[in-house]
Amino acid sequence: MNLRHRATLSLAILLLLCEGAIAACPTSGVTLPAGNLSRALISLGRQCQVSVLVQASSAASYALPKQQLNTNDGDIEPILRQLLQDLPFTYELLGPSAVAVVPRKPEPEEQGALSQGHTEEISVTGRMLTGSHLRHPQLDSYAPIDILAQPELEITGAQTVSELLKFLPAVSGNSTSTSVTNGGDGTATVTLRGLPASNTLVLINGRRIVNNGFGGEAADLNTIPLSAVDRIEILKDGASAVYGSDAIAGVVNIILRRDFEGLSVNSYYGEAQRGDQQTGSHHLTWGKNGERGHLMLSLAHYRQDALMSRDREISATADNRSRGGTDNRSSASPSGYIALSDDIVLTANADGSYRPWTQEDRYDYSEYTTALVPSERQSAYLEGNLDLGDNSQLFIELMGIRTSAETTLAPTPVFTRFDNGDLTISADNIYNPFGQEITDVRKRVLELGPRVQNNDTETWRLNLGLTGMLNSWQWELTAAQHYTHASESLSSLIDPLALSLGLKGPDICNSESDCIPINLLGPSGSIDAEQLDYIRAESLVDGITRMTSLTYIANGTLGTSGAGDILAAFGMEIRREAIDFRSNDAMGLSYIGGVTAGSAQGHRIISETFGEISLPLVADRFWLDGALRYSNYSDFGSTANPKVALRFRALPSLMLRASYATGFKAPTLIDMNQSGYQSQEYLFDPCTGRDAITLPGCRGQADGARIQYLTEYGGNPDLQPETSDNRSLGIVWTPAKLKGFSATLDLFEIRQNDVIDTSPQYLIDQNASYALFSDRVQRDEQGEIITILATRLNIGAREVRGADLAMRYEHNSDMLGQLRWSFNASHIQRYLNQAAPGEATEDLVGTFVDAASGGAGSLPKWKANTGIYWKKGPWEGGYTVHFVSALEESFTLDNTRITREIDSWTTHDLQVAYALPGGLRIAVGIDNLFDREPPFAATAFNDNFDGRTYDLSGRYWYTTLAYSL
Repeated sequence: MNLRHRATLSLAILLLLCEGAIAACPTSGVTLPAGNLSRALISLGRQCQVSVLVQASSAASYALPKQQLNTNDGDIEPILRQLLQDLPFTYELLGPSAVAVVPRKPEPEEQGALSQGHTEEISVTGRMLTGSHLRHPQLDSYAPIDILAQPELEITGAQTVSELLKFLPAVSGNSTSTSVTNGGDGTATVTLRGLPASNTLVLINGRRIVNNGFGGEAADLNTIPLSAVDRIEILKDGASAVYGSDAIAGVVNIILRRDFEGLSVNSYYGEAQRGDQQTGSHHLTWGKNGERGHLMLSLAHYRQDALMSRDREISATADNRSRGGTDNRSSASPSGYIALSDDIVLTANADGSYRPWTQEDRYDYSEYTTALVPSERQSAYLEGNLDLGDNSQLFIELMGIRTSAETTLAPTPVFTRFDNGDLTISADNIYNPFGQEITDVRKRVLELGPRVQNNDTETWRLNLGLTGMLNSWQWELTAAQHYTHASESLSSLIDPLALSLGLKGPDICNSESDCIPINLLGPSGSIDAEQLDYIRAESLVDGITRMTSLTYIANGTLGTSGAGDILAAFGMEIRREAIDFRSNDAMGLSYIGGVTAGSAQGHRIISETFGEISLPLVADRFWLDGALRYSNYSDFGSTANPKVALRFRALPSLMLRASYATGFKAPTLIDMNQSGYQSQEYLFDPCTGRDAITLPGCRGQADGARIQYLTEYGGNPDLQPETSDNRSLGIVWTPAKLKGFSATLDLFEIRQNDVIDTSPQYLIDQNASYALFSDRVQRDEQGEIITILATRLNIGAREVRGADLAMRYEHNSDMLGQLRWSFNASHIQRYLNQAAPGEATEDLVGTFVDAASGGAGSLPKWKANTGIYWKKGPWEGGYTVHFVSALEESFTLDNTRITREIDSWTTHDLQVAYALPGGLRIAVGIDNLFDREPPFAATAFNDNFDGRTYDLSGRYWYTTLAYSL
């Protein structure tokens, strides 16, 4: 078969494979380096994210100067016409993601000469899509992927990555953001399929990044400036065979801008209709293309002001009885809750006398709390490359970002019966007028003022590498050094050791030289400055995570079978991960009003090898794809994970795809190395039951009056990775009779085992019922529990099933301009969760259980969005509708178990933009156009709604001013 026939066959195959993918050149045009045509086309392919097919030997013989070529709204055809106008070449579009540059039709006498050559002289410059190291020309059909390109990013008005991802249909569960206040740490994460954030892998430019400095379980999206982002690709399938650990629910690949030339300045200002939550951002991008290279710098600043709980009706009070919920105001009131013998409960009057405590004495903490955390971020991103000749380049990516957030919480509450430590008030305490020991006092110490939590993070990422081509193979060698330092301070807490001494009588208190007696039994204001100075404490948490890696990847064509080209990729990676996490908790006990956190120090070495292949089985119709990754961890051992996928083009317009893969999530360094810390937990001991004597683990009937047990948490060096099996089945439909329309439907199933969790109740049940875990449940001679060692174990299991539906239609006309409609929906059919072996399996789909209660958050059966985008001349606009289906929650009210419905939620967003002459663009937009309040959730820990799923802002307007030169 001669070159022309082989090329024709290859182009025909690619034509079928490339339907529906999207290629877009920078709207400012492209700058092509000086050299030959082959080099110019390689640069064009990279800048426009398109596969370019060209006969290398012919293209290399034509010298070209450096050129700046213009486009029309990102269209590649004007660029190709300008580039080839004086050359004996033309182009053929093979779909939106591939183009062939071929000789112009020769005169008849010249045809013999053009048939000379070899197949390997046809070079392909494509791009890797998330989920594969292969450079697939067929970007639409390979896997279920959502792509948010520049137009989508701009039309949302979003200013942060987490804000952009929050309303995606595939995102549900317990993601974090600045909407998570009490219990938040200033970070932002993403949770695909409702699985924990540690089950979604976040990449930048296809490369792994360091996790956050606190829990170390997932990447912090707040350390990725949206202003530097070119597009975001969301793979909704397991990918451990390609990327390794964490890619169980899917992958979020954030592609940063590159090859930008010129100057771009952008300013944004937004404000809620109610006059709060002011948000401003400013970013500047500069880029320069030279004859041998390129350099780009992006600087950004972002600031978001607070939204207070008291400033929205739904969150203004913790008393939700009028909404059908419970009164969640705190029994720890400023005047105190004092439980004496004979079931007498008193509270203090302002004059120091006492009266019976009533439910109306509860304290409403919503007056103090922030519902949306004020935050500020500064970032710098430097990207560049240098042509070294011989089709090789040196590249650098350097990013630095600082973030800060400040959360305000209500003043510290004291619960002497339930807080850690011995907080009994002695009968001879100088402030005790009752002459008896008091074990249960609940008091809100307003004198300390509100608690203020400050979170600061500094992150640096450096990638330095070489990339090049050898015949038809592309290779890349990358060295990476990533570092994150996160710190948290929480002020106006109480030292439990100091408080314990101060509550005792003179004999004990005076034995300590600096002990000050504490008055918890008086009205608000009775704790004076001297007492406050004695018990006041501040918790400090400091975490550093580091990642150093060296990665080599090569991809290309192994050869040609009778059905087409065989694509392959292989690579290896060695990586070192380290964490140093420290807290100043008092002797393992948390400060009162704070959160317990044990320290952790550890590191490990990971070495991995991986490979992929795409084998055409039947020309133009049937492909078999395979991937395998072997990972060796210095702490727990090794694991190998394969993936197999089939793609079948049943009709020219219909593609079927199916895949099976195994996956894993390595235990984090926190999981394995965290030091022990203690907490009093509400638990049930089966040995307190009447039949306790018949249970193998019970020595007799234990004290049935106990409801709290000392529990010690911490890491476990013997942990193994969580494992998963992923299955998917989907169709891609691109009907020829409806040009511009495409639809995909994908069914998915994820089964997880050995999920890492801590379950002291499981340990007690197994110990009592089967005499297991005697080393973890320590009992005295009478059978009373002394301590439960509830370090992390591989005990949980999950199964998630569902479907994704996506439709898209594009239409271009001179009269209407460019129109694009899209619809995306995700349906969770089943979410089975088993906390531990032997425990009941629950189906959580369609329910809400707050993360603060150990739940998986909101898991709606349906989550969807639809929108229309329009552009004509200088005008463009977008309208988007977001939908979250109704949920159920359960709680106890007046000793009755109540199940109630959380309403569905629909919001509408609008944006209009106008491009003025000279590069100036003005956009105005409104989020939540109809001012829809988030639905009330009676069991929500913060602000009476789920801030991870909904938005409290109400109607929110913004304007953007952008200038490009």
